[in-house]
Amino acid sequence: MIALFDSGSSYLHFGWFDNGMVSDTASIPYPDSPRKLADVVLGFLSGRATDIAAACSVNSQWREPLFRTIDRHVPGKLHIAVEASDIDLTVQYDQPSHYGIDRALAAHAAYGFFRDSCVVIDAGTAVTVDAVAQDGSVMGGYIFPGGQTLLHGLTEKTALPPVSIDYDSTGLGTSTERCISYGLSIGITGALTRLIEHAAGYVSCGERVILTGGDAESLMKVLPLHMVFRPYLVLEGLGLTAEKLPKYA
Repeated sequence: MIALFDSGSSYLHFGWFDNGMVSDTASIPYPDSPRKLADVVLGFLSGRATDIAAACSVNSQWREPLFRTIDRHVPGKLHIAVEASDIDLTVQYDQPSHYGIDRALAAHAAYGFFRDSCVVIDAGTAVTVDAVAQDGSVMGGYIFPGGQTLLHGLTEKTALPPVSIDYDSTGLGTSTERCISYGLSIGITGALTRLIEHAAGYVSCGERVILTGGDAESLMKVLPLHMVFRPYLVLEGLGLTAEKLPKYA
């Protein structure tokens, strides 16, 4: 069994990988302190035989505390993914080392799923849209603010009230709150549809589009495109590459 840890911008995601499948997944906001993080990790690992652990992180604040904590509980068994080169993924970036490891792992898992060119959307704090070529390399993509990020920016910079985004909204808003909710919902849907179509055009992927991330399930219902929903795509990529990743030192 492989223990998986994905340290995102706002949440810690974890699960187990066995026989090509991710199971027993969970996502939690970061705890108040490294000590509480240690309790979370220990609770997750206890009661199971861990052959190896694999971890990645895009969160600079929690990366080392997480890696150190895992290594302390399963010494010598932690493998880490830091950049795309760790998983032998070709990225056509000006500086490939700047390409997020979460995007790299999601792209690797998506290509493994389709075995062909595809578009990968990871909808979280930020929404990333990536174009994967027929040979599995990443040609490039787009980064767009997630729904809560847009909402936070709007309410922080104005006197407008905080609201919940209603992704099922249609028609015109008839109150300030509905105008904000509907505007964000319809605006995000329209923007992402255009970004996905643009990315798909570069790799001629047809309907091979895969969606993951915290907002993925809500967006799946409203985006007017055929998509495959994989809620833990980054963990899938981590599990598929775990044994080849460099060991944590």
